[in-house]
Amino acid sequence: MATAEEGKTPTNYQYQPQGPSSKDSSSAYLMSIVSTLSSSANYDQREKEKTRIEKAFRESDKRLGELVTENYQDVTKILQAFNGMTKSINESREKIRKIKEDLNSCKTLLHFKRDELRKLWKDGVEHKAVLSMLEQVEQMKEVQDKMNTYMANKHYLHATDTIVQAVSMLEGPLNGIDALREVRGDLINIKEKMHETLIEELSRQIYERSLPSSSLQPGSLMRWSRKDATVWGWSDGVDSPRRVPKQDSVESSNNKAYTEVKEDLNSNPEENLTKFIAILTESLFVLRKLPDAVERIKLGMKGSLHKLINTATQQIAESSGQQLDSMENHVQPKYFNELLKLVFQHSRCVAQTHQTFLDHVLKLTPSPGIDNEKSGMPLQNHIMYDMKDVWSEIQARLQILLSQYLDVPNSMLSRQQVPSGFDQPTMDISQYFSKKKAGKAKKVSLFRFDASQHAISVTSARQQIQQQYEHDTLGLPDSWHIIKVCKPGAFNITAIYKPLRSFIREVEDIMQTTSGLQEFITDFVQNVFLGQVHSKVSGSIDAATRVEEEEDGHKCFDALRNVIDEKRRRELGVPRPLLQSTVIVDSCIQELQDLMHHLPDYADQFLNMICNVLRDYREKCHSAYRDIVQHGSDEKRIISAMWAKDEDISRFLRSLPSWRSLQPRQGKELDRTICSEEEIRSLNSKESVILISNLSGDDALIPQQEIITDVTQMRTVANLHESLEWFADRLEQFAASLTSQNSLNPATDELPMELPPISDKTLQSLKQLVQDFKDLAEICLLLLHLEVRVHCFYYLLPVAKQSNYAGPIDDLDPDSNVLKLNKDLSGMEEMMTQSLQPKKFKYIFESLGFLVASILITSVQFLKKINENGIKKMCRNILAIQQNLTNITLARESDLDRARHFYELLYLNPDDLINSVAEKGPQFSLSEYKELIQLYHRSFAGNPVSLQDARMQRLHSVMEKGQDETLQ
Repeated sequence: MATAEEGKTPTNYQYQPQGPSSKDSSSAYLMSIVSTLSSSANYDQREKEKTRIEKAFRESDKRLGELVTENYQDVTKILQAFNGMTKSINESREKIRKIKEDLNSCKTLLHFKRDELRKLWKDGVEHKAVLSMLEQVEQMKEVQDKMNTYMANKHYLHATDTIVQAVSMLEGPLNGIDALREVRGDLINIKEKMHETLIEELSRQIYERSLPSSSLQPGSLMRWSRKDATVWGWSDGVDSPRRVPKQDSVESSNNKAYTEVKEDLNSNPEENLTKFIAILTESLFVLRKLPDAVERIKLGMKGSLHKLINTATQQIAESSGQQLDSMENHVQPKYFNELLKLVFQHSRCVAQTHQTFLDHVLKLTPSPGIDNEKSGMPLQNHIMYDMKDVWSEIQARLQILLSQYLDVPNSMLSRQQVPSGFDQPTMDISQYFSKKKAGKAKKVSLFRFDASQHAISVTSARQQIQQQYEHDTLGLPDSWHIIKVCKPGAFNITAIYKPLRSFIREVEDIMQTTSGLQEFITDFVQNVFLGQVHSKVSGSIDAATRVEEEEDGHKCFDALRNVIDEKRRRELGVPRPLLQSTVIVDSCIQELQDLMHHLPDYADQFLNMICNVLRDYREKCHSAYRDIVQHGSDEKRIISAMWAKDEDISRFLRSLPSWRSLQPRQGKELDRTICSEEEIRSLNSKESVILISNLSGDDALIPQQEIITDVTQMRTVANLHESLEWFADRLEQFAASLTSQNSLNPATDELPMELPPISDKTLQSLKQLVQDFKDLAEICLLLLHLEVRVHCFYYLLPVAKQSNYAGPIDDLDPDSNVLKLNKDLSGMEEMMTQSLQPKKFKYIFESLGFLVASILITSVQFLKKINENGIKKMCRNILAIQQNLTNITLARESDLDRARHFYELLYLNPDDLINSVAEKGPQFSLSEYKELIQLYHRSFAGNPVSLQDARMQRLHSVMEKGQDETLQ
């Protein structure tokens, strides 16, 4: 609104003020109006201007009145405030004037009393000094009580400051007071001994208070509680001092600004360990005993670590609920593992506390160029230590601990040579079936000088050198007596290797150098442990696969005659008994596999041992197999072994559906492929033809030495098959779990693996050994399959070649060879039922009836004569075999009905036989019908040869006609 009113004022009389003062601006404006009115010559113009100015004034006055009306309350408040301020100022002026008058009066009065006042001031100063001294004397008398209170509450910084100040006063201002002479002596004595208490407390904080307060539970590790975290000044109990900062302590401390350490008398000083360490360090610094404390802590590190390990041992014994004295006699490596983990955890805490102490020490240590007298006693280089010294001492104590628990002194004396790497080219399995050449006879020494005086002295000197070497290189314990939580032994390394390796890597990351503990473990494993493992495994294998001498002088593989008991079989979950030697070898392999997982860094060495063990066992299994299938000193073998070795026969047998059904993968594929009875019969006939063509081609019989007559040996072969098949499957699973170095790719290199990659050469050797065991297991099964069939030939060929079938009427009993065959088959059936799985038992006896029928039908050519009684006898033979096979296979052997029907055709004369073939069709082959006609003519003499030829010609035409009709 003010802006609008000003706009109505004539612009000709507006004056722009030049200065900042509003008063000057108003005066200048007024002068401008007066000048304008004075310069106007016309009266009317002046009146006009005057009127306009008056109008503007009235409008401004009116506007001012409106503004006053609108802001009346504010104006009233301002006026009232102004009046109050004016009144206060006036009153203040009056008071100041009065005070000034009073001060002038006082000045005048004091001027007259100045000498008296000076005297009184001097007396007051003297009395004040006396009172202060009396107060100090009283305080000196109370210092000991305060000290006792502070020390009891562990407020060491207040105690230190109190004693230092008290001694300083007694040796300074209060030195001449005789009443304080005894007090001064007591306090000086307390000050001189106080650092001992502080150093002991500091050592307790480092080696005892810094450890977790949680109790050990049986079988579990100690965990950090919230209270432990509070002690360390951490916010959460799950955080633990796993790592010490990698940077050098001197550099890190110099970079940290020193902060004053304050002690709260109203709190427990031990609640925060870091702060309490700082208080102790500051207290020692105030006492000027910090170098002594550092040296004492450094020199007492060994004994404190010994005590720490002994305390951890006692905790393990208490958590296990056993007496510590009796634990040393039991093999309980799990307690050693828990002890070592506990010691590792305590070592980390101790190292962290040492780091905290050193940080505070280095904060208080004077830098170069600073006056040592002002900053305290300097630390010498030979007194000061760092974290590398701490970790080196911890590793030294752990090395002594490991040396005793791993029984290094005794293990070094019985060191075994570790075999070199497994390096064997791929071999053909057939070479193991050949006769081995006899080895050269070992030379026997006539005498030795082991008991001579010279040899005894040399041996003693070597033992002394060995003991000195062990003491120098392995750091064997000095006078430290360790009560053990388990029986010492080299195999304890398996329980602690992984946590020990992790701890060593942690230490190496901290120290940025190779750990001496790592060198000790590497030397122990390579020079001691691997040799003991090899010796133990070799001893177990030799005991399980030893060759013993029997009474007749024949060497046999004794372990192949022993099988596991029923309890052990149930534990393994196997359907049939296994050889004890195979189970023992597998147990040794499992131990080596466990060692590969326990000590993954040495997986290649253990795998080499596994390959060596498998190679030796493979050779002994092949040697045992040769002893069974080979007789005499020549190269003769039993027939079934030669056929199983023959590539053509073996390949044909493996191609049959019955064999393929035994294979896990091929069996599933075969289930989806439906084979008709005719196809199976055709395949069985091929097998029979091959066997018959090889065994019944001439008049010679099968010698007894070319078959296995001892059922025990067949049981051995069956057990060997089941054992090696089970063993090969387990080895194959193990080989599949390994990773070759050549099969790794960059994408999988970073993936965590339980076992490191194995060298490709060793892995290939393992797979080849697995295949060798598989091949031998399959050959054993083929041997049994063929051996049963060879037995049929052995007993049935004499039935036709040596027996009489043209005898009297009372000779109707089955042939003796048939009875022997039935007894032999029953014995093999009983043996194989116990030794083989049902599907393999079925494979061996399946289609055996077809083979027997084919043998009997083919044997008709070897019969010289036959009559009706002979036909009945042959039919009884067939019936006896059929009944026995039915009991074995639990299925009717219909193929033997065909053989019986074949011999019943002999009741017909040749003409009736040919007419029957013409009417009903051929049921047998042309050659088989011809053999029947020839046997008829041999049995009934007097028939001319021309008649036989005519009948043969007629039979041939009938068979051809039948084939033509079949084709049409």
